[in-house]
Amino acid sequence: MIKKPIIAGDTFPIVYKHMPNGELRDLPDGFDYMIGLRQEGSKKPMVFSYRNGDIENPDKGVYRWECKHDLSMSLSGNIIAEMVIYSRDGSFVKHCSEPLLLEVQQSFMNDQLDIE
Repeated sequence: MIKKPIIAGDTFPIVYKHMPNGELRDLPDGFDYMIGLRQEGSKKPMVFSYRNGDIENPDKGVYRWECKHDLSMSLSGNIIAEMVIYSRDGSFVKHCSEPLLLEVQQSFMNDQLDIE
């Protein structure tokens, strides 16, 4: 599992590059890309989807989800992030080969921010 330390309140992206046969390509029609975040030991994830507009496609074959400040502030402990690509008819499902472990540290500075 890939480990990434973060500080609660940080904004950070999770980027996936879709590269079948080593070439960047957009997902075919009828496919979706999802990211799930869950507290270690919990069974209920927060789910973000390309189809639902949570994940952007800024460049060919590149999919980017941005964890915003408010969500990041609500995270604590160890958070597991998993990604999956699937066809909406269920004929294809591909899970990430290695989940991401976000090691969240709390910060007293979040209370000092003047964010509107």
